[in-house]
Amino acid sequence: MPCREPRIMFGCFFSRTLGTTIFRRMEEQAVSLALLADFVLRGGAGGVTLLMTGLLLAIRPIRETAVFGALFSLGAGIYAVASLPPIYAALGPAAIPLKLVAMLSPAFFWLFIMALFDDEFAFRPWMAGPPAAIAVLFLVCLPLPALEQASKLGHVAIVLALMVHILRMTHRNLRDDLVAARRQFTGIVAFLVPLVCLAIGVIEIYELFDLRSMLASPAIALVLFVVSVAFGFGIAGIRKSLFPEPVALAPQPNGANTAADRFDLARLEKLMADGVYLNPGLTIGELANRMNIPEHRLRRLINKGLGYRNFAAFINDHRIEEAKRRLSAPETAHEQITSIAFDLGYSSLAPFNRAFRERIGMSPSQFREKTLQTA
Repeated sequence: MPCREPRIMFGCFFSRTLGTTIFRRMEEQAVSLALLADFVLRGGAGGVTLLMTGLLLAIRPIRETAVFGALFSLGAGIYAVASLPPIYAALGPAAIPLKLVAMLSPAFFWLFIMALFDDEFAFRPWMAGPPAAIAVLFLVCLPLPALEQASKLGHVAIVLALMVHILRMTHRNLRDDLVAARRQFTGIVAFLVPLVCLAIGVIEIYELFDLRSMLASPAIALVLFVVSVAFGFGIAGIRKSLFPEPVALAPQPNGANTAADRFDLARLEKLMADGVYLNPGLTIGELANRMNIPEHRLRRLINKGLGYRNFAAFINDHRIEEAKRRLSAPETAHEQITSIAFDLGYSSLAPFNRAFRERIGMSPSQFREKTLQTA
């Protein structure tokens, strides 16, 4: 019913004005709370990542794994804090190098994972490709702002490609790794750390399409905080196990502590002597089933009792020893090396050549030539 009498009209006007005022105040309070949550969560994430950076750099001797991990932590912390528009604006020219380090954090994390999962990791020139590409995409926008959108799309594409590779490495490590602490850390990586790069990708998309949402930034800040805390607990709890002294050329057994361990080791050695390692695609789960023991026990047995940190290295050592025997025998001098590789359980010649060269220091054909000449 329309408000026509003066008293009623005043009441309608007052109620509408009051309702609008209350709504605006509630909206302002919500915005203030969102901003406060954003600042607190990002500050917390920055503090945790700074602590992680210190923990990683404190490890002695300094190794590539710790350096890459520290660079990732530093970059993630900078991103969490400096990506807020007020802070970014306040930094002035200093924001440019800081943002570059932040944008490189996914590439540093990729290098960290490769170094962590490979006990014989060595930095190779091609590994500088992704960090260099990200840096070029960022720096080219400084003199050419018109390329900013294309640069952001390229950055997101590189980050997604790195994440796919990280997930593949994580899956392979969960399958073959024998170090309990590293497998535990792998679980953290598989489920939490990619969320950091997902959050980065969401921010890039929001900026690319000029989208605005009151809850978007706090939600991303929450993801950054949760992942930083989880990653921080993982590093702090098992960092000594994750970054051991450089491994020796030959595995160093820690010894079988119990009679049951010694019994199971004898059974394992019997299976290996019978040639179980020749089965193509042999997994630790299949070997555990053959021994009728839990998989986690077999992992611990090979790691603690025989000194291996990786199941593939354990199998490859036995295969290469058999390869040396066959390549040294005059009666098999005419057997093709490819046939030997397939007989040893390799799916192709390349992994056989790589495993042989890593252990012997020469190719199989060079080894055969050398041993048959001196026979």
